[in-house]
Amino acid sequence: MITKRFSLSLLVALLCTFCFGQKVILLTKQNGVYTIPCSINGVKRSLVFDTGATTVTISMQLAELLYRQGKLSDSDIKGYGRSQTASGHIVDNMAIVLKDIEISGLHLKNVDAVVIEGQNVPLLLGLSAIQKLGKVTLQGNRLIIDSSILPNSLLAGIRSQIESHIENGEYNAAIASLKRIESQDAMEERDVFNLALCYCYSKDYNKALMYCQQWMGTYKETTPSHEPDVCYFMGLSYMGLKSHYDADTWFAKAIRLISIDAVERTSREDANTLSYYYNQKAVNYLEGNAYENSVEAFDIATQYRMRYLGVNAEDLCAGRIKDERIGIWLYSISKMQAVYLHNDAKSERYAILAALCGNQEAIEFCEHFKLDYSPRL
Repeated sequence: MITKRFSLSLLVALLCTFCFGQKVILLTKQNGVYTIPCSINGVKRSLVFDTGATTVTISMQLAELLYRQGKLSDSDIKGYGRSQTASGHIVDNMAIVLKDIEISGLHLKNVDAVVIEGQNVPLLLGLSAIQKLGKVTLQGNRLIIDSSILPNSLLAGIRSQIESHIENGEYNAAIASLKRIESQDAMEERDVFNLALCYCYSKDYNKALMYCQQWMGTYKETTPSHEPDVCYFMGLSYMGLKSHYDADTWFAKAIRLISIDAVERTSREDANTLSYYYNQKAVNYLEGNAYENSVEAFDIATQYRMRYLGVNAEDLCAGRIKDERIGIWLYSISKMQAVYLHNDAKSERYAILAALCGNQEAIEFCEHFKLDYSPRL
């Protein structure tokens, strides 16, 4: 009976503390203010929960402790200034970024904070900071955080963080935030586009295709500027699923949407994009054993890359182009000519051009077979 009663009490406590996406944190009232237990960069402290504060404030004493323990570095210091306290006094401060504030198992990352000198400086946690965790409700000494609900004011910040994740190649982190937006029925065109991108580059190709198709069905007419990239993602996804015919179809469509002009009439920006598209088209042909098509696509990719760089074939032969991508593509052609197409003359010619670009494999090949790869001036 005692065991059953204890289990029931524990269950009720758990339901009261964390249920239906809500986290309930019990605040402690001291000297007329509520405090909340936190961990600041791994150091446990109690912060005053201040609904009127717009930021997080810590004391110089705590900042120095974090610095000594290696939990605050010079790179976390953003600058110096002056601010007004709740009592109206103007004080000097230091702006920093706290990498992590943990509140009852929930984490605030990269939090802007202010360090203020003084012996009796209160450690403040502002409402605007904790709202980043979700919708916040205060009922007496109960702080209720519904992490399943995102206030509209935070969506812009989350989307900015998503773009940063994508730029750094952190696709799974971006997906987690995008799925959180999706759960709010707050998806916009860029969100669907980014989900297609992230699933594609994280190699979850079926999900990438699902969001590509969702984008095509919803935003194709209203945001045509993204259509070439979505077609490209579909090509990459079908290629990852070994459906080379479908991949080639979507790569070809992406290319047509960018430009149908001759290489010399294509803008340099478009030429850069097309060089990537043709490179992937060439790799798809190579994986599908269509070697002649792969050679042609690598050759076109090289032409567009040179257009983007503002150079020409004369510069290539003269050894004035030292470009890693062109070197790789030319040497790929050389290897296919030798191994699959059995054309040794063309293989040697492309190996020499690749060596002139500085491709190390091509240089070793030329030296091994005593091929002259000196510049043709």
